[in-house]
Amino acid sequence: MQRPSLSVLVCAASDAEAEFATRVLTDHGDHAEIAMSVTAALTRLAAETFHVALVSLSLPRGAGLALVHHLRALHGDVDVLVMAEPSELEESGHAMALGVLATVVLPLTGDGLMVTVDRARERRMLIRERERLAREREGSERRNATYARCAAFVAETDASAVAQGVLDACAAEVEATASAVYLPDLPAAVRYLRVATSGDPAATPAMLDAEDLAHIDPTLSVQERAGSIRLNAMGGADLFAIVELAGVGAVDDAAKGALEVVAGLATAAFSAARKVEAIARAGIKDPDTSAYTFAYFGDAAGREIDRAARHGRRFSLLTVSLDGLEDGRRLLGIEDMRTLRRSLADALLDAVRDSDVVARVEDDELYVLLPETGLLGALACRRRICNRLAGLADLGGFQPIVGIGVFPNDGRDLGRLLRAARRRTEGSRVGVFRRLELTHVPFWQAVTRLLGSEDDMALGRDGSIAIHRDHQEAHDDLGLARHVAMSPVLAARIGGVVATDSIRRELAGSLYVAGDEGLIAAVARAMDEVDRPRLRAWSLGSRVSSVDAVSRIHLSVDDRRLDENVLLLSLTELGGYALIGRRVSEDLLLTYHSADLDLVDGLTAALQRTYHLQPEER
Repeated sequence: MQRPSLSVLVCAASDAEAEFATRVLTDHGDHAEIAMSVTAALTRLAAETFHVALVSLSLPRGAGLALVHHLRALHGDVDVLVMAEPSELEESGHAMALGVLATVVLPLTGDGLMVTVDRARERRMLIRERERLAREREGSERRNATYARCAAFVAETDASAVAQGVLDACAAEVEATASAVYLPDLPAAVRYLRVATSGDPAATPAMLDAEDLAHIDPTLSVQERAGSIRLNAMGGADLFAIVELAGVGAVDDAAKGALEVVAGLATAAFSAARKVEAIARAGIKDPDTSAYTFAYFGDAAGREIDRAARHGRRFSLLTVSLDGLEDGRRLLGIEDMRTLRRSLADALLDAVRDSDVVARVEDDELYVLLPETGLLGALACRRRICNRLAGLADLGGFQPIVGIGVFPNDGRDLGRLLRAARRRTEGSRVGVFRRLELTHVPFWQAVTRLLGSEDDMALGRDGSIAIHRDHQEAHDDLGLARHVAMSPVLAARIGGVVATDSIRRELAGSLYVAGDEGLIAAVARAMDEVDRPRLRAWSLGSRVSSVDAVSRIHLSVDDRRLDENVLLLSLTELGGYALIGRRVSEDLLLTYHSADLDLVDGLTAALQRTYHLQPEER
């Protein structure tokens, strides 16, 4: 223990005593101040801090003993030593009774003085050591209490439970008006979402972005800022969590040390929770939903590809996500995201067959493997999924969007199939069917939206047709959907080519025609070339061609709209084509034609619902 230096106030009865005491104290490393009267001593005591007061009882008129009285009454932290003549035994006894530490017998000697002063020094050292031990004991007890509180969340493997436990531990160490825990939405993310709060939620942001993270000091586990404290649960290069404590005043070293303990144990707990989650994801089932993991899905898809290639079979891959969720994640906490994922996965499992495989790949995307299913079956499954998801309140208004990849048409390995599915997803997102909100619109209302009414077009003298600009939104940027002026002869030729191509390729699917005898006849002749075509073609309405083959595909449906409008809808395993038209004159049609798969599938399903037509076997 380091020998402390003392500040001593010397109040002597003579100059010789004062000078001698000052010289001895100074030679031993102490600091001495001289006061030759009680008044001077009191002035010094009011202006400076002293450890020891050396008072002579030989001061005139009992002033020395009076000064001792004053020191013991008003300066209890000052150790008092007295100097007394052998004849001043009575005064010395009074001084000892007042609590004087020791008496130096005059005349002064260097050894006698230093022995007495060292008693005060030792007392100071013992007091300091006792205070240090008391602080250590208090700090040890506080650390033990902190460790005990942290034990509640260190044993947890769920990140949300760890977060709540961390907030409880912080609340026991410092007072804050609000606190929150933030976790990365994905590993190595630059965005941290709030997963647990305490106090006023409005006092802490719902998310921390890259700008907030830029202010983190990776060398500090506890950062003090104006009115708040941030705990960084950082291990190695990973920032596992951030704890914000708002409305915090100044904290002492003990509280800061306790928060450092919390931050360290929180780092270990969040790291363990992440590892447990990773292990769970590597298994067969996703821990948050009833879906399979991507690891299992990749293996199942690989086996299905081998079987399909070996036996000439087909299968489809669907990617299911919620449009707009990427931006909406800013408003959602982790618990909200978990509820949304469960709802999405449960709805998918209800909509598919038991033999189909549903897997969670990312937080906002799921895959569905449909064995022995082509494009038509995948489209039917997509409709079931969208219908099932449409009524779910737990989706928070986010719209499902489904992409389709079909083996072997879109690719012969998992990577190509996924690219095809995502390409169709993007096409669905920006396509006409979604943009015009035609999902649940009746068939003829959808036709009017696409084709426009007679008032929405104008026929020029040169035979051109102008479309009202409001109907330009029915066009797309890729040229898959456009208004076109054509003759009935050209429309019939298109219908014949569509039917003939599908029959020669032996494609399964449906083809509906109506409204023009030439178009109906062209399709009927193509169908008559094969005894049992896989394509099923139907003529709707009352228009009947003179071609004998028409009777085999004709369905008598009493609706004048089927005779007034030209209609060609073809949906096969390779895709779809739609041509709807209105007669402008005997030799001219205003048509809307499209190869947009979503639009053709939606129009075909709406037509079947309108006239109670049974979908073909998928």
